[in-house]
Amino acid sequence: MNKIQLTKEQMGQLAGGLLFGALFIYGYLFYFWLPLGKAITEKTKKVAAIEADILNANAQKAKYKNLEEKLVSLQLEKEAAEKKLPRERKLPDLLRTITDLSRKYKVNVRSVAPAGSAQVAYFLKVSYTISVSGKYHDLGRFLTALGIQERILTPENLTMSATSDPASSASATFTLAVYQFKG
Repeated sequence: MNKIQLTKEQMGQLAGGLLFGALFIYGYLFYFWLPLGKAITEKTKKVAAIEADILNANAQKAKYKNLEEKLVSLQLEKEAAEKKLPRERKLPDLLRTITDLSRKYKVNVRSVAPAGSAQVAYFLKVSYTISVSGKYHDLGRFLTALGIQERILTPENLTMSATSDPASSASATFTLAVYQFKG
């Protein structure tokens, strides 16, 4: 094989070309390739972390998929409980209930008087003394209707007596205990 002989000028151009090529590769490597590779690695880690968070959120969502429905259900239960055991006294509602039931069961309410209140652990027990008159079975239906109201009402200390009035065969006096939430 023949050896290639280069002149000094050609060797200078070759050395300059190699030096320029080396500088280009060095510049490309340290100013473009490595920073871009580093940014790609960081972004890849961020994407992996976000995907892990999404998987975790989906797992939590699957675990509590009925959370919104349960919240609505609990809200309805709370409203029902507040109807049974309200936070306020609501005396007008109580009087309206007693009046409506007395009309429905043909009972004459003679008097409603406050009889005091007592605090119990989680509620307040407010008592009213009520005197009514009517037919014996109508009084029984009236007292039963009071006991099955949505609001908790309890007739206590019932005393009944016969009357000589032909329109009503019995009269009754009782204490109506009305409960109120104390929270």
